[in-house]
Amino acid sequence: MIQHAFIIALIVLFIHACSWKGMIFDGIKKIIEPKGMLYKPIYGCPICMTPYYGAIIYLLFFNTSFVDGLLTVATASGLSVISVILIDIKDGICKPNAE
Repeated sequence: MIQHAFIIALIVLFIHACSWKGMIFDGIKKIIEPKGMLYKPIYGCPICMTPYYGAIIYLLFFNTSFVDGLLTVATASGLSVISVILIDIKDGICKPNAE
């Protein structure tokens, strides 16, 4: 279960990172603007994205049982919380140079 949760969390983080400025899915911000609540589960927040993408990924690849699915997606959500905290720490430490 833990390895499935880790895989799901990393896939969600990958999808999220692909929407960062200059990345391949940056253009989605023109379709779904980063305001309100709709963008968060689609590309804006790995924590919010994990239940949706995680359930789909789990059902497509790991469909073992309902209880295992809930625990796996919940664990992946917790791992997403850790990744968001690490991203926030990195953003606080590595500030771009002001020119």
